[in-house]
Amino acid sequence: MQKDSPWRNKTLLTLCAGQLVMAIGFGFVSPILPKFVGELGVSPARIGTLVGLAITAYGIARVSMDLPAGKLAQRWGRRPALILGPALMSIGALGCGLATEYWQLIAFRLLQGVGSSIYNVTCTIVVCEISTLSNRGQYLSLDWGSFLIGSSLGPTLGGFIGGYLGYRAPFFCFSFLALLATLWFYFRIPETRKTQHAGMSQTSNTPPQPNSSKKMAFSYKNLNFVLICTVALLTMFTMSGRIVLVPLLGYERLGLSEIQVGLVLTSVAIMQCAFVFPAGRLSDKSGRKIIIVSGGAISAAAFVLFTQSYSYHLCLLSGAILGIGRGFGGPVISAYVADIAPAEAYEHTIALYRTITDVGFLIGPILLGWLKDIHGLDFPFFVAAGLLLGAIISFAILADETVSHRKKHNSKQTENHSIYST
Repeated sequence: MQKDSPWRNKTLLTLCAGQLVMAIGFGFVSPILPKFVGELGVSPARIGTLVGLAITAYGIARVSMDLPAGKLAQRWGRRPALILGPALMSIGALGCGLATEYWQLIAFRLLQGVGSSIYNVTCTIVVCEISTLSNRGQYLSLDWGSFLIGSSLGPTLGGFIGGYLGYRAPFFCFSFLALLATLWFYFRIPETRKTQHAGMSQTSNTPPQPNSSKKMAFSYKNLNFVLICTVALLTMFTMSGRIVLVPLLGYERLGLSEIQVGLVLTSVAIMQCAFVFPAGRLSDKSGRKIIIVSGGAISAAAFVLFTQSYSYHLCLLSGAILGIGRGFGGPVISAYVADIAPAEAYEHTIALYRTITDVGFLIGPILLGWLKDIHGLDFPFFVAAGLLLGAIISFAILADETVSHRKKHNSKQTENHSIYST
């Protein structure tokens, strides 16, 4: 096994185990959310908009907390943030399951979003810190793949749990799994901040410095950063909208059961899982751009195919194709951001990137759900596909490749993560 293999890095494997558990719980909610919102007294005519709002509330909290989460990880350290995030998600999921009115659901979804932001920003910072240019795609793919494995199990299990135990049960199960993740990180995760900076100082004549206005300007004005954030934003816009649109398509057009809708959502995650690991490895060898562009184009095509899904099997096929596209594009986008970010300013750059990305999660469900209520099921699928395709074309034409012209620096960067590889 190679020295820089992700399978030898204990910190990464600890993160992946926690990610897996939380992803299973997060996936529980997707297939039952429209039915649960209806159970809280929302009229059928407003289901699309208010289901979208319930998902958007989660996104509002994430957008609001991403930059503060980066500062929290910088000031408190990585370990406290990785423990706090899942703890807040556990409390939020428990509150959602106990909600008796729609506004209560929204309030606890906001709390879940805060916890998710703290965890995900910090997790991305840590993975970028303990990886190098030569293996970053693989490291992020393993972390992302852990989430996808959980996501592939979550919707189907959530459909069964919701169908047999009631629509509140998936929230309670999510709360329990997030609590397990909290305890797992408390006992297993090390602090990486100080040692990582020390390792960096050993490989550079200049020690890491706090974020400066120059680094801030880089993050805001660098063309590659703007282009990749646009791709990430619209990718999240379409994928978060899928959580609203696909269940509604299944219930309203195809008359599917909760379990069948869960299987469609699971098909997306399964195909992501199948392609995310080879995509990360390939991006380390052949470059990030070709993987990101291919994934975006396939995802856009899948959204168009959903509009032609007039049978359950075609809906499953559309979900599988969407999963292939997302598997190619997902973690490689984050790897591209880490490639162009100043190594000593991961906290700011990654937090800013996550903020921009989460704007897509914020506006996608509510906007696409509203477009469905106004113009019918097909229109929002076409809107999502068109916007994503436009961003991918711009990135393909204007963005630089990060891997090919920086491979010569790999040997200098390899030592940065070695202390956590045993």
